[in-house]
Amino acid sequence: MFFAKRFLLLVILSWSTFAFAEDGAFKYDSKSRRDPFIPLISESGGYASDAYEASAAEDIRLEGIVWDDEKGSIAIINGEIAKEGDLMGTMKILKINKDSVIFDVGGESVKIELNRD
Repeated sequence: MFFAKRFLLLVILSWSTFAFAEDGAFKYDSKSRRDPFIPLISESGGYASDAYEASAAEDIRLEGIVWDDEKGSIAIINGEIAKEGDLMGTMKILKINKDSVIFDVGGESVKIELNRD
């Protein structure tokens, strides 16, 4: 009987050692995504200034397009959902096509193609 209790105690201690061996710290890896703790809407009701940081066509990463000719298409740009008429920094989305998005950059139209890789 003494041996059984001792064995049981040894098993419980070994399990508790494995349970505490795991690192409990969680690290958020943003991978170019926005900080989820910064609100998208400012106190005035508009988009917060940090929500969209793009200021040039080179800053735009077109990640996907949800095409809907009737209700209006949306694009996923730099991890954010955007629709026609939205501002991305200083650029305005003019048109969302099936495979591209057209922006107004300082009065000039710039077309960003969807990379299907």
